[in-house]
Amino acid sequence: MQKKLIAVAVAAALTAPLASQADMKIYGRAHVSVDQLDDGTDSGLNVSSNSSRIGFKADKELENGMNALFQVEQEIRYDNGSGADWASRDSFVGLKGDFGMVRLGYFDTPLKTVRGRVDLFGDQIGDARNLTRLREFGADFDTRFRNGIHYRTPSFNGLSADLHYSTNNNSDTNPPADNADATSMSLTYRSDDIYVGLAHEKRESDDFSAVRLGAYYDFGDFRLTGLGQWADLKAAGDVDTYGLGLRYKMGKTALKGQYYWVDTDGTDTDANMLAVGLDYSLDKSTKVYVAYARTDNDNNAAFSMAGGGHGAQIKPTVGENIDGFSVGLLYNF
Repeated sequence: MQKKLIAVAVAAALTAPLASQADMKIYGRAHVSVDQLDDGTDSGLNVSSNSSRIGFKADKELENGMNALFQVEQEIRYDNGSGADWASRDSFVGLKGDFGMVRLGYFDTPLKTVRGRVDLFGDQIGDARNLTRLREFGADFDTRFRNGIHYRTPSFNGLSADLHYSTNNNSDTNPPADNADATSMSLTYRSDDIYVGLAHEKRESDDFSAVRLGAYYDFGDFRLTGLGQWADLKAAGDVDTYGLGLRYKMGKTALKGQYYWVDTDGTDTDANMLAVGLDYSLDKSTKVYVAYARTDNDNNAAFSMAGGGHGAQIKPTVGENIDGFSVGLLYNF
């Protein structure tokens, strides 16, 4: 960890002289919580670092009217002093201009982005990924593609499209194995108070795919969210996930709740998850929060409520219900 921190400091020193030329920026997030978690068998108190990160990015205007893009981002663990490898999160190079944007690297898929836009408990307990990722059935949605090629169209009156292709999503071997590619694409509409995203993703080697529809609507101090996901999995057949959420802002305070449920083809393999919480903004970059989440599993199900971007990821015993209470601090810099 000491070597990694030294590397971060050296990188910051080396990139500082480039700031005026390429708008170099150091950014990140510190997100730590104290959680009381119960996996249905045991319970205990935990300190968790929840997708905390540090990154470096640049956006340089070129003489031909285009912009060159660069970003490298990695996870930081404030809870145990360890850290992930460099470029463990969204990292890429690319170009943007009147034609849209092209990126090459390792970053979120369009399918994952749709969930992130409507998830009221992202990186907290109650994260929607607990019921959308579907690792319980051998799938792995809401991840990043290796060896990714991404194109985003310009926005036409709020409407844009994304196409993300992985030449080899299973490993870094070259040439790639047969059927190791993957695709993810979306069509998105955004206005001041409406977001709608429709996405499709397919992994060839693992033989699973999904269609996802996510939306939110802002009216007054309220935000209403919704998500539907229809997955086709080789090992489990059809697995459908649905979610609804509501947030109400009162000045610096926001009350929020969301409910997700899974409907499967299997016997007693369904589950549902409820999350409620309160956020309080100390300023534009800092907030504290409290949250409670619970997942109820059928007799043959083992879905969590502490997973996704939450650092302490616990898996219940099959058929057990699981819940937790969390107090957290989030600071963006």
